[in-house]
Amino acid sequence: MSNNDLKVSSPSQPEGTGDWPDYPEYLGRLQAGFEEHVGRQQLFTTNATGLWDAYLASFPEHIRQRQNCGNCRQFIERFGHLVTIDETGHQRSPLWLEHLAAEANLAAVQRLRGMVEKAHVNGVFLSSQSVWGNPETGIWRHLAVRVPQARVFNPGLLSAGQKMAEHRENHRCLNVALDEFKADHLEQARVVLQAEALTRSEKFIGVVEWLIARQRERKSPQGRNLLWKAVASAPAGFCTPRSSMVGTLLEDLAAGLPFETVKKRFDDKMHPLRYQRPQVAPSAGNIQQAEEAIAKLGLAPALERRFATLADVQLTWKPREDEPEKAGSVFGHLRSKEEVRASDLELPTRTLTWVKFRDTVLPSAEKMELLVPSLSSAFSALVTAVHPDAPPLIQWDSPERRNPVTWYFYHNPSTASSWGLAPGYVEVLGLTMKPNTWFSERFAHHGQGVFFILKGARDSRNSSLSLFPEFMRGDLHGVRATIEAFSQSRQLVVPEGEPLASGLMVTPSTNPSSWNLGLRVTSKDSVAAYTLDRWD
Repeated sequence: MSNNDLKVSSPSQPEGTGDWPDYPEYLGRLQAGFEEHVGRQQLFTTNATGLWDAYLASFPEHIRQRQNCGNCRQFIERFGHLVTIDETGHQRSPLWLEHLAAEANLAAVQRLRGMVEKAHVNGVFLSSQSVWGNPETGIWRHLAVRVPQARVFNPGLLSAGQKMAEHRENHRCLNVALDEFKADHLEQARVVLQAEALTRSEKFIGVVEWLIARQRERKSPQGRNLLWKAVASAPAGFCTPRSSMVGTLLEDLAAGLPFETVKKRFDDKMHPLRYQRPQVAPSAGNIQQAEEAIAKLGLAPALERRFATLADVQLTWKPREDEPEKAGSVFGHLRSKEEVRASDLELPTRTLTWVKFRDTVLPSAEKMELLVPSLSSAFSALVTAVHPDAPPLIQWDSPERRNPVTWYFYHNPSTASSWGLAPGYVEVLGLTMKPNTWFSERFAHHGQGVFFILKGARDSRNSSLSLFPEFMRGDLHGVRATIEAFSQSRQLVVPEGEPLASGLMVTPSTNPSSWNLGLRVTSKDSVAAYTLDRWD
């Protein structure tokens, strides 16, 4: 046996040895403090080095060797340099907290905290491990923490290390873009997009506003950290504007091109049949890559899609249900003359925006009918997963909050008859907003919209699964050609016995010809007609 084998392998000691009697209590405080500090906060790496040597040097020389533990050294070298970043951009150590330290290691904790919080943030940290460090070996206990579930990385196609590398590349690309596109370019782009003069402009307003916020933050004292914090939570594509439609717009504006030219170039690329849509059949290699990706992610069940029903959607409004008749009442179903007079009061037609209608009319609406046009490009349907427990396929779906609902419409106008409807007033079964906005603003850049779910609406064509690349999770972008081809080769399942969530959808950028929606709304005291002529 060598001399090294005889050395004490941990600073922890069995109770009663007197070397560090409150070490187990400190480990408990370390765990509790780490959980409280981290919570749902993202962790970041720093360039702090020499932490282990600093840790050992902080102990008095006569007990220093007893702290020289290989397990604790691995913990400090791998996780000791991590920080969180608060809303002001200041970095904080989640591990080295003086108020939790024991008397024996207070100096070490203070020294490490100072080193880590003065270091430069240089990356986003991700780990699939639920425990950091090696808590116990035999009778010895070591520096280690259990990680809150929200901070455990669930790998998809990318491992934790690969995802960290992607964040570093996104950080580099974002800095390049912010250097190239100055604040005045971004402000000009925001004005153009908010004017709704470009096709589907609402999809990109959020991206430009996000970039403007990053330009502003870069000028603050903690701008470096705030940029890393933004990169960690940025939606797909936000950090790489130079390779997106936003980059196209910014480049054209910076070049001083006439607006007519800017608009034509933008609208051509945003055509619904071209934007992010593969224009040729997938290659054999892409098909093989897609097979491997779907198998690895277990997504085969998620590729089965069906029409959504009324029960699948998050309703903003639904008709008031008739009050049940009083028990034992013979004439409770009859309306009094006062009620008849009130409901027969028809008010003149008013023209409103959707926002004004939503805020002033919808709260008191008890029943609604929509005047179905004979031809419109606003006919639309909501689609969802056949298997609700299938892994998330859609960007705004997650294991914590399931939402696999998407939508589709046809680029060319559809006839009412192709949707099982006849021109004229049709009962509205409910209103719902676009699914990407149901539970979070994180995916608001996919645009706003409201669905009028109509009784009896059903698309008779059912020509694909409507798995569009811009809806799907980002790690499937490389195999979008294969998934698009698969989508075109299948049909949606049609559930029976429940009303489908189909009807008309309007958005801020809906063609003016598809607005001028006629509505007849019944409230407690009247029946009123409205024409919705635009979003706001």
